Amino acid sequence: MHISFENKTHKNVDIEPLKRYISIAEKLFLSRLRSYCPKGATVRDLALNVYFVTDSEIRKINREYRGKDTATDVISFSYVEDRNFMPYIGEPVVAGEIFLSLQTIARQAAEKKLKPENELLYMLIHGFLHVFGYDHLTDEEERDMEKASFAILGKKYPERTKFGF
Repeated sequence: MHISFENKTHKNVDIEPLKRYISIAEKLFLSRLRSYCPKGATVRDLALNVYFVTDSEIRKINREYRGKDTATDVISFSYVEDRNFMPYIGEPVVAGEIFLSLQTIARQAAEKKLKPENELLYMLIHGFLHVFGYDHLTDEEERDMEKASFAILGKKYPERTKFGF
């Protein structure tokens, strides 16, 4: 999978650990990801764009696309969810975009007494799962999404029991 990261903030972000965990996610959910590929494409042909943004930027996105006038931690857009593809022509297929507010994530990490980089990683994986069909509208969906998140994160996120999902 092609992954691009764009930092629209003034904060430094170490993307190497983020790349490693996206790679783990790819391996664990390979068959699911394959189902999101256009005919003739493979998972290697999928692309994911990740943006690090400020609270004001994510608030604008949240207001425009979700009708919620507030900052949030992560917003994901899936472009493969309905699997209604144009024919594959050999170019990377953008599966989705993930917007992460570094300000909100830092506040949440402080409130939960977590390392900001672990909260960022958790939110990235949360966004990744949304792009590929996971949701948390029901208790069962929420459990499935949480289970998938922690399957990817493993021991990296031992604080998971503090979340209270």
